[in-house]
This record gives sequence, structure tokens and C-alpha cells, in this order.
Amino acid sequence: MFVNEKELVEKLVLDLQDRFDTRYIVRELRGGNNIADVVYTTDIHRSNVVFDEYFNAYYYFNGIYNHKRINFDDVRISDEKVSKKFHHFLRELEELGYVKIDGNYITSIKKVDAVTKNFIAIEAKISDWRAGLEQALRYKQYANEVYVAISSEYISKVDKKLFREMNIGLMSVSKGKLKISLRAKKQKVEKLDIQYYITDRFLKQLQLASEE
Repeated sequence: MFVNEKELVEKLVLDLQDRFDTRYIVRELRGGNNIADVVYTTDIHRSNVVFDEYFNAYYYFNGIYNHKRINFDDVRISDEKVSKKFHHFLRELEELGYVKIDGNYITSIKKVDAVTKNFIAIEAKISDWRAGLEQALRYKQYANEVYVAISSEYISKVDKKLFREMNIGLMSVSKGKLKISLRAKKQKVEKLDIQYYITDRFLKQLQLASEE
């Protein structure tokens, strides 16, 4: 049916655009050493990129996020260069109205908004659902829902019980309409620093694509 995975992804993207009426779709989004074939959402709640570098997200969520007021020294950044960059980042957050800086003290005014409330990642495979499942599991560190998309002619060979146990959804791609054979349950992501950084990369790629 599909000559290669690229062809399957092309059809999948068209199907997602049609079914969910969304243009918030990015192909090949890198997260660490992993690249999700397709990531998408139906709503965007923040239009500006905040976390352009991971260490900013890391120190914000691990040092600032859950505190109303904190001394900058308590954030404990050992690298002086990183510390200076993060302090500059906090000044940017102050300009955006998220924090207020008074000497060495940082007061949270409001928490940084999420780019989206539901971030969905998909691993696409022609037939090798086991490899797809293994890869898709890695996307759970930043995505609220994760799916494996398989060519419809191989869907009957998939162990759906295994997918259910791992809460990985299954999509069947064909020349016809997209079929969601197994729906993933939306879950909260534990590490917000990773999710916010990846969703900001997603947002940045959307913006770059719109400029082309």
C-alpha cells in the first residue's frame, strides 16, 4: 500500500489535518536522541517561545516553579556561565510578567503558560509495530498521548493487549480515512521541564514553517 514510511507519514498528516481540523502539526521533532515522526495538537495557548534552551527549563521548574519567593542562590547553579545565562533568562521572564526580581530574590507572579494542554506524539511504521512501540514509549516523557501509526494491512498482527497495558494508542493508516484502532488515555507528564522545552521546540518549528 505504502512504498515507504515517508509516504505513510504524508498520508497520516493529511488525515490528521482533516479529522481534527488542525494545522498545528510538525514532522520529525527531535527530543534528546529521539525523533518523533509526527507531533500535533489542536489548540495553542501560548504563541511566544519561552524555553529556547533546556537548562532554562530545568532550573525554572526545579528551582522557581513551585516557590512563591526564592533567593537566587538557592537555585544552586554551579556553572558560572550557565548561572549568568539563567539570570538573563529570568530578566526576560520579568519582562513577560511571570516573575519579579528584587535584588537576589525572585518572586513568582504567575506560572509560565503551557503551549498546549494536550501534546500528542506519533511513531510511524509500515509493519514493524514492535519497533514502533519501543520508540513510542520514549515519547511519554513529554507527550500527553502517544500513538503508533501502522499501515492498515498489518494492523491485525498488532498485540493490542500490550498496547493497552502501556497506554500507547494505535492508528491504522490507509488510502481511505484514518482509523484509531486503540485510543491512548491522556496522561499528565511528570517532568514539566522536558515537556515545556519540547513543546517550545514544536512551537518554534511551527513558526518557522509559517514564515516559509
